[in-house]
Amino acid sequence: MKVGDSHRKLLLGGGTGAGILLFLAIIVAIQYITLQHPKRWDFTGTKLHSLASQSKKVLQTFEEKKIPIQVLVFYGNRDAGDQDSRDAIRDLLDRYRDAYADLHYTMIDPDRERAVAMQYKVDSYPTFILKAGDREERIHKATEEGFTNAIVKLLSNEVKKVYFLEGHGELSPGSTGDEGFSAAKEQIEKQNLKTGELILLQAAEVPKDASLLIIAGPKTDLMDSELNSLKDYINRGGSVMVMLNPFQTPKLAAFLKDYGIETAEDIVVDKLSRAFGGDYLMPVIVKYEPFPITKNFTVASFFPETRSVRVAKKQVPHVKAKELALTSPVSWTINQDQLKSGNATFDPKIGIKGPVSVMAALTFTNPTPSAQPKDRKKGVEEKASDGKTGEADAATKPAGAETSPPKPATARIVVFGSSRLASNKFFRLQGNPDLFMNSVSWLTEDENLIAIRPKAARAQPLILTPNQYLLVLLVPVVLIPLAWIIAGLVVYLYRRRTVAF
Repeated sequence: MKVGDSHRKLLLGGGTGAGILLFLAIIVAIQYITLQHPKRWDFTGTKLHSLASQSKKVLQTFEEKKIPIQVLVFYGNRDAGDQDSRDAIRDLLDRYRDAYADLHYTMIDPDRERAVAMQYKVDSYPTFILKAGDREERIHKATEEGFTNAIVKLLSNEVKKVYFLEGHGELSPGSTGDEGFSAAKEQIEKQNLKTGELILLQAAEVPKDASLLIIAGPKTDLMDSELNSLKDYINRGGSVMVMLNPFQTPKLAAFLKDYGIETAEDIVVDKLSRAFGGDYLMPVIVKYEPFPITKNFTVASFFPETRSVRVAKKQVPHVKAKELALTSPVSWTINQDQLKSGNATFDPKIGIKGPVSVMAALTFTNPTPSAQPKDRKKGVEEKASDGKTGEADAATKPAGAETSPPKPATARIVVFGSSRLASNKFFRLQGNPDLFMNSVSWLTEDENLIAIRPKAARAQPLILTPNQYLLVLLVPVVLIPLAWIIAGLVVYLYRRRTVAF
């Protein structure tokens, strides 16, 4: 019996030990798989701990081209924030690594590894150096926006230039006041774009290096010579952003009509704006039509003092236009006389009932762009006056050579009914910066950067009904303390009864 008991105990003990070992092996295997294939879940309402779709699109481009990215993080022990800041940087870079496995980063203490810091000419901390192939970019702030834009620069060899038209009372990119345009300019430059001012009255044409011309709220009309230069720029495939003001620049409005965009002499009134804390002349936009600019766009934007911007019912040849942003159904338009008199009621004979379009985009394909530069064309015209053009062409043209027709040039135009949405006062308001920058990205044909920009953490107010408020007050203040008091009384009475017996 004793031998049998010992044998049985040995078997039971061995089975228990084997079970423990099997359990530990499973735990180790799960841990190994987790480390090899990490996965994150972000349950925050604003997706604070997830990369923005813009960043994911850029990383997807690197993945398709199989270009590895290396990030060197120079962060000293004496930097403000110390360990917490370094953990935040690691967390941000881990998000990039989760999205693109071929992105690797190294944390370097420049005080301990002076040779490496000197090699990369690092003289201030923190410094982040991003490398891809033979290209290198550096930034000094650990933000998703900064990292993504630096990664975009690694991919792009071309530096595009954006010009701001001046000379007509436009929003000034050099002004930091409420009615300035400096915030928009700063955001454009962060997107790897150069900026410059253009006085078209002093220039023969829009510069050849212009990837985009922004006309931000002119108060006086463009002259005929300027409109002709603008037309030439569009004909050769240029991109233009036009931001209008109500009741101003009729010539510019007529110019846009030639490209299928109608802008009436009106201003939009919107009752829904009151619900968002605005006034009736600042429509809130929550409905967007499908388009690359508004793809996955669900953030409300505000158009202070906007006029209607509609696509003409009669299609213009070689133009594809689309309305993008629509006001609420409880909006309408009024004319200048109604605005001055204070009578903002809807008049079907004068105004338009909402939803009203306040933004449109179009592409214009010029089937016959100029095949010759202007200086050469001028020389040909001079020869033509001597009647020797045909002879010169015949002499210089190789035998059997055929002149290939020029490729069609496609221009892009975006028209906003309001210029103030991008002014310093309203630029940071809700979706305004995203809508503006998405438009810039589309106009400069940089499709990778079209996405909602990373959002910062913000307070999420909890709105309670009167009954819910009463319940929240009663449970912690009355019910829970009362329950403890009753439990104490029950225990006291029970013990007293037990002692009595």
